[in-house]
Amino acid sequence: MRKTWIFALLLGALLCLAASPALAETRTTVLVYLCGTTDMQPAVQEDLGEMIDAGTGSDVNLLVLAGGAPEWEVEGLAGNTRNLLVMRNGAMESVTDWGVKSMGSADCLAEFLKYGIQQYPADRTVVILWDHGGGSEGGLCFDETADDDGLTLVEIDQALTRLQAETGGFHIDIFGCDACMMATYELAVILSHYDIDCFVASEELEPGSGWEYTTWLKAIQNDPGISDEALCETIVNSFMAKGLQEDPDDYMTLSAVSLPAVRNLESSMEDFSAHMVSELESGNLTGIRRGRSRMYTLGAFDDGSWDMVDLGTVLNAYAQFAPESAAQARRALNSAVITSRYTDNLNACSGLSIFIPQDTTGEYAEYSDGMDLSAYIPTWTRFVSGYAAQLNSSGYSFTASAPSVMPAGASFTACDNGQCYTGSYDWYDWNDETEEYDWYEYSAQEYQISDSDYGFSITIPAEELAYLDSVEGMLMMDISDEETDGYIEFGLMQNNMVDWDTGRVYSLFDGKWPVFGEQPVPLYDQVVSDTSRRSLIPAKVNGEATYLVVDFPAGSQAGRILGTNAGYDDNGLPIRTTTPLRNGDEIVPVYMAYVADASSNEDYEEMEFDGDAIFWQEGLTVTFEDLSDDEEPMEAMFCFVLNDIYGDYTMSEIISFII
Repeated sequence: MRKTWIFALLLGALLCLAASPALAETRTTVLVYLCGTTDMQPAVQEDLGEMIDAGTGSDVNLLVLAGGAPEWEVEGLAGNTRNLLVMRNGAMESVTDWGVKSMGSADCLAEFLKYGIQQYPADRTVVILWDHGGGSEGGLCFDETADDDGLTLVEIDQALTRLQAETGGFHIDIFGCDACMMATYELAVILSHYDIDCFVASEELEPGSGWEYTTWLKAIQNDPGISDEALCETIVNSFMAKGLQEDPDDYMTLSAVSLPAVRNLESSMEDFSAHMVSELESGNLTGIRRGRSRMYTLGAFDDGSWDMVDLGTVLNAYAQFAPESAAQARRALNSAVITSRYTDNLNACSGLSIFIPQDTTGEYAEYSDGMDLSAYIPTWTRFVSGYAAQLNSSGYSFTASAPSVMPAGASFTACDNGQCYTGSYDWYDWNDETEEYDWYEYSAQEYQISDSDYGFSITIPAEELAYLDSVEGMLMMDISDEETDGYIEFGLMQNNMVDWDTGRVYSLFDGKWPVFGEQPVPLYDQVVSDTSRRSLIPAKVNGEATYLVVDFPAGSQAGRILGTNAGYDDNGLPIRTTTPLRNGDEIVPVYMAYVADASSNEDYEEMEFDGDAIFWQEGLTVTFEDLSDDEEPMEAMFCFVLNDIYGDYTMSEIISFII
């Protein structure tokens, strides 16, 4: 709760002052549209304190519209209404009650921007939207006093259109989003159609504390003529420095984009989109879905996602359909990005993300109106809506044979399930130096099962293979007794291969599994990069359901527990902070169990199964350990999980084997 006392002191001294618009034009006006939801109150305090700490002089007007909260932890702010804060000359000039209106409405945003631009004219105007974010599909600024009403992309567009009409023309130098996952191509396209120069936002989740305001506000004070590009780089660099200082293991991005250059990107992307529409409408749903499934979904958690993927990654994956068109779009993307920074535990982030349905396909109709950009990018919109429609059109159930255990020494030829999705195909990798795609031919590899490995295989009929998206192997443990049939799920194996020519599917298991507190635990990957793997363990910590966040350096068998994170909240919004564990915290691993009455033919019932309690102390790790025991062999269970192109899955028969 740092800086609360500073803010309260300033409010107490200055609440009696009336707002007084600037009498003369100053260098910079900063307009912060702050939707302060309950869980974000500590960040509200911190960021307002940073603004005050900047001590900006008469060259900077700083206006904050704070609303969306039923109550505030900042003394002097009223709940269930909007508060207009004016900061000038390094002090709080006034706080005014602006009345009740949803922060998630276009009218509210337009009203605030109009007031700030007209009453505080300046050489430079910076606009910042502050709150939770959910990418192009979810939007941002969710008002708890208005049933969590949030700003959609369409409503941001409507607000800017109204602002244009009511001001007779406006200019914004920097438009930023201090919110998760808002560095989207779709939002950049909207902003590029107005007189706005630069866009600053994050492709990924942001840390709970968000931007670091003191440094870049002081940069304006120290150099009122600082260029917009240099100011954007200061915002990006100070954000990254602050986040890594607070949590060196966090994964973060922040980028700045030139909006006039986005118009060129828009043109190139529409050309590329035409090729995607052609692939989709000519029957290549399978190839598109398989490509999408192998992209990292930004901000994804075990229990939530907003289906944003890096735009550069999308162009790389689908360059096989139109190499020159993809290269043209990639060159335009690179030209538009002023700076893009990301932590080492992420693979390359290009600076903008884009929405392609995957996990939220079933809810696409619910959100599509709020992100309908057919007036700006009709071809890409046609592709996305057509793709979602095809995914929602059907489901599939495979009739694969029962898995078999393969003998040691057996060899086979197949493709790594995570890398390729046909027997032999063209792979295009972007070359930053030549600004062209390099072409590679990827083909199946030879594998052999060693004496210490366990191998499993299954055959998918040739006529069903086109419906297969990806394959996973599931490890389980039998918990049956005389009265109950049942098993608990340990998790999914990732060493899976497919022979796309014959339909033969393989999974390899080296006998090692993550162990925590002397018990095997379920573990699911969240972020996998060239340098590390960030994974999640479902658990109860002091009785509360959450996830342990574990970081494995590349090639390491030992993972460091970074803390806990509950994933997505009840409103489908990501929780931005990983909370460190404290000595003595009770940790109970949680397994998914499937049980049925042994004397009946009833379906298995899904239920949670608690492991043994572990009490946290510094130095505890999660390590991959060999589960085999010569004196007491362990009976384990295995099945294949066959994921189809429509987003459903089929579990094969379950077989037993001895570790």
